[in-house]
This record gives sequence, structure tokens and C-alpha cells, in this order.
Amino acid sequence: MHFDKIRTMILGMGGISRTMLRALESKSWHELVAVVDVNEDALRKAAADYSLPEAALFTDLASACQTAPANVVLINTPSELHYEQTNAALEAGLAPLVAKPLANCFAHSKDLANLAVEKRIKLCVGQQMRYRRHYLSVAEFVASGALGTVEQIYFLSAKPRHQARNLKDFAQPVLYEMTCHHLDALFAILPDLAPESVICDGFKPSWSPYGSDCMINGLFRFRGGAHMLYHAGYSTQSSCYELRLEGDKGALRCRGIHMSNDTMDYEFAKRGGGFSPIDLDRGRSSTDPWSQFFDLWYDYLNGGQEPPFSGSNNLKILSVIDAAIESLERGAFVEIASSPTCQAPAETQS
Repeated sequence: MHFDKIRTMILGMGGISRTMLRALESKSWHELVAVVDVNEDALRKAAADYSLPEAALFTDLASACQTAPANVVLINTPSELHYEQTNAALEAGLAPLVAKPLANCFAHSKDLANLAVEKRIKLCVGQQMRYRRHYLSVAEFVASGALGTVEQIYFLSAKPRHQARNLKDFAQPVLYEMTCHHLDALFAILPDLAPESVICDGFKPSWSPYGSDCMINGLFRFRGGAHMLYHAGYSTQSSCYELRLEGDKGALRCRGIHMSNDTMDYEFAKRGGGFSPIDLDRGRSSTDPWSQFFDLWYDYLNGGQEPPFSGSNNLKILSVIDAAIESLERGAFVEIASSPTCQAPAETQS
């Protein structure tokens, strides 16, 4: 299958779809051909905003798959719908780009990745955070060797979200909605990290509007001896973001508002010394991470290198989340690296 022109069907016309379309509008190879949404007002607004004819508007995916001249579908719906909708798109021969998480069940995610390989269709997940300026700068600094071999990681990222919205009754709102991005960003910085085991504790502060544990503390072990202390959640009283990497040559500390905000303070300490400010972002402009994401996506659809956000590659992240959930239930470390769930299906070019 070759994609000279990407003809996109949007499933779920909310904020994330509009954000993605802003990046896609600048791509000469992209055309929006259909929108699917159960909300009639959302369809009318999309028609007006993107000059779409009545024939491009649908209230159900099955009808759109039968008649719309699309070759890809962007699935931006609640995660409990991802499995059924992505399966339908694959069966219809469309290449799905699914909002994270791929599915809110690891077994379903693996089934979808296997189906995509079986049908020789490129399945991808919307994990764009690794292309933010912050993570690109930190990855470059780590690759320079200034830290040496990184063995200690402190990852703290939490939000003061005082309205639970669609995640109020979600069983694992942090692990599936936040940790997936955190792990992907971590693997962008340290691509050779091989998860080995994890233990997590979850809790809900008294002031939280969430219906389940919305704060997570965890310990992650990686093959070769690296360890990560992890804190994430939705019910802090103020924004919390800090990434600290320690190697045998020194330590890097990054602090800011949130992982999606490129305004960061960086400090570096040589081994045994104190921290001093360092400008890691010098010469690197703050750009839309979706733009780089879509360039790599387009290349992949046309036979290029498999990106980190392919359905198969995304299973590495989801297998860690699956083990973290099990550890919450068991109150013990859960092995990851030796588990067959970590074995992704072989990607196929088509």
C-alpha cells in the first residue's frame, strides 16, 4: 500500500483532533475527507470550519468506512472504545492512528497489533510528547556522554486537575492516560532501557474528584541495574514536574510546569559537585511536536523506518503498564522483561 496522498477520516471531532489537524493542514500530502461523530453539533462545526460537504459527515463508523474515500483514520475517542473502533478500521483496510492508549486492556492492544501485522496495515499510536523540544534537548545531552551511564532516574509529573471529567470512573486514569506518555518520553531519552520489574502504590487524596486512585508512586527496575523513582497523578495542589537523571559522571535536573510545556529550567552537576544552570535548549526552537510526528508517520506509511509510535513498538510501554497494574493488585514487584506479553509481533513493510 502506497500513500502519496493521505486522505483522512476523523473519528471523534474534539480538541485533540483539531490540534492534529492544525499540524496536518501544512502538509501538502494531506486531505481531510470525512468526519465521524455522534454529536451533530460537532459535525456541523467541522463542516463549517473545514469546508466539508454533507456527504463527508457521518454519525457512525461503519457507514463512513463503506463510503468515505479515506485511506487512514484518526481515532480520538474515549479509550474504552479504541479496541472495537480500531478493529473495525483495520478490517475495513484503513490505517489507524489511535490516541493513546491503544486500548485500555493489554490483551486487546496486542490483538490489534497482531491484526495489523496480519493484514499488512500500518497501525500507529498518537505518542507525540517525545518530539517536544524538552525531550529532544535532554536526549541529545544524554547521548553526548556528559552524564556517563545513567543508573538513577527520578520522574515526577503530576497535575492539579480539580475536575475529573471523562476519567472520573476510569479504573487506572494515571497509568493509562499519563504513564504511557512518561514511559515513551523516557525511552526517547534512554532508548536502550529494558524494563525488568515494577511495583506501584496508588492512592486518592481527600480533595480529589476522581472515583479511583489518581496518584501513583512507583519503583521501576531496568535490565543492567538502572532504577527509577516515579510519581504521577491528577490531584496535586499545584503543578509538579521534575526529571532528574544521574550517571557515573554527573547529574541533570530538569524542572518545569508540565511535560507538555517547553519552558524548562536545567541544571547540571559534575560528579560530586553542585548544580549550576545550563541552557540545553539553546539553538532549538519550540515547535509543534505533531509536525515532526506526522512527517515520520507519513514516511512510515510509505515504506520508511518503523517509528517508536507504531502499534508493535507501543506494546513495550503497555506491557510495563500492565505489570504496574498487576503490582498494584498484588502489592509486590512484578516481572516484565521475561514475560511473553513483552514480545511484540514482527512489523511488516507493505
